[in-house]
Formats: sequence, structure tokens, C-alpha cells
Amino acid sequence: MVNQLENLPLAVCAAVIEHQGKILLTKRPADKQQGGFWEFPGGKIDPGESPHYSLIRELREELDIEIEVGPVLETVYHHYDWGSVLIIAYLCEWLSGEIKHLEVADHAWVEPSSFVDYKILPADQPILDKLHDRATKTVK
Repeated sequence: MVNQLENLPLAVCAAVIEHQGKILLTKRPADKQQGGFWEFPGGKIDPGESPHYSLIRELREELDIEIEVGPVLETVYHHYDWGSVLIIAYLCEWLSGEIKHLEVADHAWVEPSSFVDYKILPADQPILDKLHDRATKTVK
């Protein structure tokens, strides 16, 4: 009998932080799975942990910044060859701290119109599309 837990997607949360019209993206370290890809900061939700707390913890661990978690922007289910992920992307506000590359290779503040210039994780693409659509509607 197959263990049902093995088939569950990896639950992760992502912070969509806007500052002066740009969105924060981080680059995965080369030695990690899917290294070199750009993504939204965040990470795995630990057992017994709320997505909100997980996101606050992950941004402290990865970037040494404090955030306020806002509403859900998008949820994404994506299947990779190694397994599936379920991403809950939250709109967040950067409260304090200087960004440090503690668990990321790099970071960039990117205008939605420039997302195409970055090698984005496939699972994050629907979130970028939603942000691009929102930016396009705001300009009109």
C-alpha cells in the first residue's frame, strides 16, 4: 500500500513584497535544488506551523528582514519531476532590516514589466503573471 503522505505536495509560502513599484525576487543558491532560478522569498511550512508564521520565520532566516504578512495573492499547485508543490503567495510589507544573503545567492527589485528578464521557477510563474496583470490594469 502506498503511503498517502508521500503523494502530498510540499506546502510552501511565498512573500510578494512591493517597494517603490518593484517586487523582491531572490536567487536560489547554485548548490540547492533548482539552483540559479529566481523566486519569491519564502519556504517550506513546517509541521504544526501556520503559513503566516512560516513566512515570517523564512524571511528572517533567508534575508534577515522583518515583514508583515497581508492577504493571499495567489495559490499555485505545480508538479515537478521530483514531486509537487503547493504555494501560498501572500502580499507582504517589508517592515525593517537590511537585506542580507543568508540563504539566497542574490536578490533584485524588479518591475513587473521586467519579469521576463529573469529565469523564474516554473511554479512561481502564475504569481508573476498575476502581478503583471495587476500592474497592467493599474496603468490603464
